[in-house]
Amino acid sequence: MNIYALLTFIPAIVCLAIAIRLANRREQLEAITLSLLMFSIAWWAFFYAVELLGHDLETMRLLNKISYPGIVSTPVLFFLFSMAILDKRKWFSWKRILFLFVIPLAVLLSMWTNEIHWLYYSVSELDLSSSFPVQRLVHGPLFWLGMFYTYILLLSSIFSIAHQYVLSKGPYRGQLKMILFGTLFPVLVNINYLFGFVDFGYLDMTPFAFTLASVFMAIGVMRYRLFDIRPVAKETVFERLPDGVIITDDRGTVVDINPMACSMFGVESPKLIGQNFIDAFSDSETVLSFFNSDLSNSELKVGKAIIDARKTVINSSRGNIRGHIILLTEITERKKVEDALRQSEERLALAVKGGNVGLWDFNIDKGEFSINERYYQIMGYPGGDLLITFQNWKELVHPEDLLPSLEEMERCYNGEKDYFDIEYRMLSKSGDWIWVHDRGEAAKRDKNGRATRILGTHIDISPTKQIEEALRESQEKYRKLATTDMLTGAMNRYSLSELLRAETERSRRYGSALSLLMFDLDNLKMINDNYGHLAGDEALKITCSYVQSSIRNCDYLGRWGGDEFLLIVTNTDFDGAIKVAEKLRAGLCVKEHKNFGKLSISIGVSVLHKDESDFYALLRRVDKALYESKKNGKNRVTSFV
Repeated sequence: MNIYALLTFIPAIVCLAIAIRLANRREQLEAITLSLLMFSIAWWAFFYAVELLGHDLETMRLLNKISYPGIVSTPVLFFLFSMAILDKRKWFSWKRILFLFVIPLAVLLSMWTNEIHWLYYSVSELDLSSSFPVQRLVHGPLFWLGMFYTYILLLSSIFSIAHQYVLSKGPYRGQLKMILFGTLFPVLVNINYLFGFVDFGYLDMTPFAFTLASVFMAIGVMRYRLFDIRPVAKETVFERLPDGVIITDDRGTVVDINPMACSMFGVESPKLIGQNFIDAFSDSETVLSFFNSDLSNSELKVGKAIIDARKTVINSSRGNIRGHIILLTEITERKKVEDALRQSEERLALAVKGGNVGLWDFNIDKGEFSINERYYQIMGYPGGDLLITFQNWKELVHPEDLLPSLEEMERCYNGEKDYFDIEYRMLSKSGDWIWVHDRGEAAKRDKNGRATRILGTHIDISPTKQIEEALRESQEKYRKLATTDMLTGAMNRYSLSELLRAETERSRRYGSALSLLMFDLDNLKMINDNYGHLAGDEALKITCSYVQSSIRNCDYLGRWGGDEFLLIVTNTDFDGAIKVAEKLRAGLCVKEHKNFGKLSISIGVSVLHKDESDFYALLRRVDKALYESKKNGKNRVTSFV
C-alpha cells in the first residue's frame, strides 16, 4: 500500500460523481460531453491508482492497458466539450466524431500490442528504487505521435475558449475562466511528466492533477451556472436572431436592440441604447403609437415593409413591471403570398364550381374523410347515396392499384414528399372500373413532420385513358408492321439491316466474333406447283418456326427476301457457325409433313473479318456460299471465309 495510490482514487471519485450528476441533463449537449469527459478521467485515474498498488510487472502492464481507453478518450472528449460550449455544433456529426477517434484508436491498438513491436514503449520494467514499485516506461515513437495529436486537440480547445473569453463579459467570462483554469493545471502537470522539469520519479501526477480540474469544473457548474447561461447565447440567439428585438426598462429606456431591429428602422444600436424609446423612435409614428398603446400585437407599416410587432411585459418575481420586449418580424413577403393565395383560392373555387373536379379533405387526427358533391357524381352516387369513408375508399380501389396508391400516400404522410400524384381504378356504382387522377398535398404537419391533414383533388380520366390505350395499340400495330415479316413473324429486311449494322459495329468495337448464315427452303417452287401457294406459305412458316425455336436468344432471324432468310449468330466464330448450320439443316429434314413431305434447307456460312468496317462483303460471301449449296445438290452447308 502507498499514500499516492490512495490519493489518486480521489480524482476518480470526484470525476465520477460529477459525471453521474451531469448525466441527468441528457438534453444538454454541453452537459453530456462534460459527463463523458469526467467519466473518462475517472476511468484513467482509477485504474492508474490500482496499477500503483501492484507489485509485479505483468499486473502493472495489464492495468496500464485497461486505463488507456480513458487516456486516449480524454483529449477528444475535452475538444468536443469545448466545441459544445462554444456552440460549434458542426463537430457533432457522426462522421466527424469517428474521424476524431481514428488516431486515439490507433494509439490504443499500438499500446495494447506493444510487447510485439515495442514502438509505443521502448522500455517497460519494474523500478524498485522508491518506497513502492513503479513501472518505468521509456516512450517510443508511436507514443509521441499520440501525444502530438493529444496536444493539437488540447491547444485548439484552449485557444478557442481563450478567444471567446476575451470577447465575453459578465458571468460568461467567469464560466470560461473556470474552464481555462481547470484545463491548464493538468496540462502543465502532464508536460512536466513528459519532460521532467520537476522530478517525481516515474510517477504520473496527471490523474491527481485532474482533482483540481474537477473542482474548477464543479465551480463552473454550480457557481457560474455553466449550463444555465450559455457563453455564446447572446451572440447566437440575440445578435443573429432573424427577428428584430427591442428591450426597454420600466422607464421606457432602450436597454438593448439587436442588429435586425436596427436594420428594419435604419438606425445604429450604440446611438439608441440609453435613450428614451420616444426619443429613439421619434421618426416612426407607427412604432410609437404601438408602444404607447395597450395592444400586444399589431401590423406596422415601416416604409414599404410590413412588420408584425408583438409586445411582452417583463415582470419581476414580485409581479412588478420591469420593462418590455418588442419582437419585430418582417412579413412583407408573407402578406404578398397570403394575398396571392386568397386570389388563387377564389379562382380555384370558381374552377371547381364549373369544372369536373372532385375535392376531398382527410383530417388524419380526427379520422374524418370529407368529399364534395362532384366527387360523389364522378363515382355515380349523386345525392350522397353512399357515405364514402377512407376505409370505404380502400374497398372501392382496384386491388392491383391499392398498394401502390397507399405507398405514395404514405410517403407524403411521413414527410418524404410534399405531395402525391397518383392514377388508379375505382369501382363506380354501375359496377364499371373508372380511372381517376388524385393529387393530394399535406396542409398541416405535426412536430415530427407527419401529416395531420391532407387536401386533394379527384378527377375522372377514363376518357383520356381510353384514348391512350387506343393510341398505344395503334402504335404497337404500326411498329409491328414496320419491323416484322407478316407471313413468318420473323424480322423484315429493314429491321434485319439495322440490326446487322449495329452488331457489326459492336463486333469491331469489342473484338467479338460475328457470323452470318443465309438459307432458303429447297424445292419451294415444286411445293407451290404441286400443293398450291398456301402450302408453300405453310412450309415457309414451319421452317422459320423450327429455326427460331432452335437458336439462342442472342441470335436473330429475319426474312431477307422471297424464300431467303438471314440468321445473325453473335459471339460465334467460323467453326461454331458451321456447327449451328449443320444442326439446323439436319434437324429440319428429320420430320415429315403430311401435306408436302420432308423439308430441307440449303445454307451458306461466313464470318466477319477483323479488317472489315461494314457488313456488305460478309453478305456477298454468305450469298455466294448459299448459291454453291444450291448448285451442289441442295440440303447442304457451304462456307466461305
